[in-house]
Amino acid sequence: MEDLKNEFSLYIKNNYDMSNDNIIRKYYHSYRVMDLCRIIAKSENMNNNDIEIASYMGLLHDIGRFEQWKLYNTYNDLKSIDHADLGIKILFDYQKIKRFYLLKDNYDEIYDAIRYHNKLEIPNSLSEHNKRMCKVLRDADKLDILYLISIKAIKTEESNEEISSKVKEAFLNKKSIDKKDVKNPNDSILLRFAFIFDLNYKSSFWYLKQYKLIDRIYDNLTNKEMFKPYFELVKNYIDNYK
Repeated sequence: MEDLKNEFSLYIKNNYDMSNDNIIRKYYHSYRVMDLCRIIAKSENMNNNDIEIASYMGLLHDIGRFEQWKLYNTYNDLKSIDHADLGIKILFDYQKIKRFYLLKDNYDEIYDAIRYHNKLEIPNSLSEHNKRMCKVLRDADKLDILYLISIKAIKTEESNEEISSKVKEAFLNKKSIDKKDVKNPNDSILLRFAFIFDLNYKSSFWYLKQYKLIDRIYDNLTNKEMFKPYFELVKNYIDNYK
């Protein structure tokens, strides 16, 4: 793993502006997601090879983000490019994966996990093994995003607008929210709360509780009354997860 981390560090520092706060945030996010993937994979008693693969895909999952910022000066996929698809192009079309990982036997699960880590759903066409690896990465990524929101490293904006009907419907049905349905800042807050409905592993819920991520995000909100019913629904979902 040390070789991978060193190679990743060299790649980012040689190609992107490390004086930019947005690049730095994604750089450290990548390392934390790597660690979370490893923790989740171990908690699920995965074999040693899958634990290593989980670590690799965690570190590399957002490699497209750096190029996205360089090209478009935004991390908004809807206003630029899907960062996961861009990451796949960099790693597999441009063959940068060879710089980080040499065992081709494991390319397919790395490919699938990175490609689908930001999608609304995982395709049913994937093998059960690859679905499981995708879920590890998706959990780890969401947990660290929630952590960043909880410490205000990712800013939360609020408005006086009503929550959009499609967003409210998905949330009340305990489903992930499609980014395309988000129309205002309040919708964005529910989209992030709804991350919880897509978590898959007990260790992920342990992490949420241990660091009180949802409580801290709610505490940071100004209009608590508007979000209180949604916060309570999420808290109840977490407390009753088995």
